Amino acid sequence: MNILEIYNLLINHIDKIYVGISLIFCIYWILSKIFNFKTIDDQIFKNTKTATKNPLGYKDKTMLSNLYKDWWCYLIEPTESALIRNNVSPNLLTVLSLFFSIITSIMYFYGFILTASIFLLAGSTFDMLDGRIARKTGKQSDIGSFLDSVLDRLCESVILIGIFLFYFPNPFCIVVLIAAIFSLTVSYVKSAADNLNLSSNVGLMQRADRVVYLGLGGIINSIFSHFDLIIFNEENFIFKATIILIATFSFSTTIQRILFAIKK
Repeated sequence: MNILEIYNLLINHIDKIYVGISLIFCIYWILSKIFNFKTIDDQIFKNTKTATKNPLGYKDKTMLSNLYKDWWCYLIEPTESALIRNNVSPNLLTVLSLFFSIITSIMYFYGFILTASIFLLAGSTFDMLDGRIARKTGKQSDIGSFLDSVLDRLCESVILIGIFLFYFPNPFCIVVLIAAIFSLTVSYVKSAADNLNLSSNVGLMQRADRVVYLGLGGIINSIFSHFDLIIFNEENFIFKATIILIATFSFSTTIQRILFAIKK
């Protein structure tokens, strides 16, 4: 079986794969609430947490579950270890995330929402790996942090440009533009506040949330399209609803960060 056949197999069964993974996470979350898996989680994520900014793991109060973040880091750990063994530069992974973003943008532009969403999530994985590998190998640097921050903004802009062009000249492209503007201001406000020693790291819709919601929204949308499920007689309703969600909460997060920084 060659790579193309494997890809086609995954695409043809992406609905079953996504539903299966979602069920596993949901069942685990329910069981963790019933039986209190905190000790088990600490053992599972012990090595994973060594490369997070917070040694206690993800504790952010955002729209993306911290349990999801911990599990995702745990799942990509073998890849992370292989990259460290082969002395792969964190900066190279940062640049690769931009490469994936360009492909993602092109796919969105041509309306391949499922493929684009898969590339989006894959690219976000590279974005996670660069920082984790830099921390694990002691290769953190001001240049690396600067490059990561700049390319993060560029990657997000490139992707939303692709979605904007996909909808243009439909009026919905204005919503995409709003999402793009406030996605950038969320990060800019934090950066400006940090430069003045002000605290502003608050808000429900941070970059990781935007990326994952957009990617999962595109995949769920494609599953509905696969089964010819149309909501409110609106094509790609879930994908559009996801973009509206991102625009709304990016705006609210921007305002929240401005007010929080001023208050401090």
